[in-house]
Amino acid sequence: MKKLLSACLALIMILGGAVSTAAATISELEARQAELESQQAEYQAKLNKSNSAVAEKQEEVDALVGQVESVTAEIQVCYQKISIYDKNIAEKQKAIDEANAEIDSNMNTLRQRIKTIYISGDVSALEIVMGAKDFTDFLDKLQLVQYVSEHDAELINGIKKKLETISEEKKALEADKAKLEEEHTTLTTKQDELTKLLDENKETLASLQSEANDAQMKLELSEEELSKLKPEIQELIRQSQAAAASQQAAASSSTSNDEENIDYSDNGSGGSSYSSDAPSHIDSGDGWTWPIPGCYTITGGYGEGRSYESHGGTDIAASIGTPIYAANSGTVLYTSNDCTHSSAGVGGCNHGGGYGNHVWIQHDNGYQTIYGHMISTAVSPGEYVSKGQLIGYSGSTGWSTGPHLHFELRINGVRSNPMALFPSFG
Repeated sequence: MKKLLSACLALIMILGGAVSTAAATISELEARQAELESQQAEYQAKLNKSNSAVAEKQEEVDALVGQVESVTAEIQVCYQKISIYDKNIAEKQKAIDEANAEIDSNMNTLRQRIKTIYISGDVSALEIVMGAKDFTDFLDKLQLVQYVSEHDAELINGIKKKLETISEEKKALEADKAKLEEEHTTLTTKQDELTKLLDENKETLASLQSEANDAQMKLELSEEELSKLKPEIQELIRQSQAAAASQQAAASSSTSNDEENIDYSDNGSGGSSYSSDAPSHIDSGDGWTWPIPGCYTITGGYGEGRSYESHGGTDIAASIGTPIYAANSGTVLYTSNDCTHSSAGVGGCNHGGGYGNHVWIQHDNGYQTIYGHMISTAVSPGEYVSKGQLIGYSGSTGWSTGPHLHFELRINGVRSNPMALFPSFG
């Protein structure tokens, strides 16, 4: 029996030494992974905010473009109306010039007749009448003089009235044109102001788009580094597991057949186990709620030794398809939902970084929770979930050998004991 105990102690020391070196490296990488994941959440939030600001500013720019186009159309209408007024005024001016010319012509004719009478020595209408040969001739001459006088007077007065009418119409046209020109000036000023405002908003929009592009680039770079980091972590885990398995096999061969087998797997049936007659709903008193009501058997505790590293969360036994709920409100950072290893006993599947199908939620104050090994998820990245909202269903995907929920808590990127959220549990 002493030989058996000595062999077991030697095996534990060998395994402990082999794992500690790898675990230190893995811990460093996982710390970097947590930092990148936190950065991604920050960049994603900044990108969402920038995209929202860009969309809002784009609406303002579109509205201003519409206003500028409307004012420009009004200015064009003003131009057209002013052009019509110019044409009408020109026509009235032509009519005025023609009327003046007609008056001048009639005045010249009248002057010519008076000149002719004067040259002939007939200096007055009385002399013309008195020179009549008889009474009939007298009447004819008198009527002629009156006709000539009245005709010239009526002709000139008619032209003057026509001239006055045209002049009034021209003044009215010029007054309307002046109003249009004033309106045109106002519209032009408004167009200049809107154009200036539009240019300023376009500059702001370009700046916001630049910020969004910068956040997008940083997010992509972070995702690229993270995508390279995860396989590296999994490879180190695989190597440490292989080394531990090899050393365990070598040590086992030197012990008796009665040596106990130690199970380090992350599963739904092994590891430390206790259950509680807990109520169907557990609240922490600080805003946290039990993620899988009705399931209270713990099959793997936080910090429990495993073949590759200490256990980073709490395993809660649950049959496949049991609903899982958000332990608190927050924003979904990541999800994975395409692992097909949904049956117990598959073992080492590295899908989703070993979590299989899982949901990762960012809460307030730097808290994050991870729900691993689901058969399927019910939420999407970027979605805001409320405490107690359905987020998926339990399964055995990823690095799992039995159906259960891997419930993990991280505070500022550092793994912490999730059971500390439920001090009254048990």
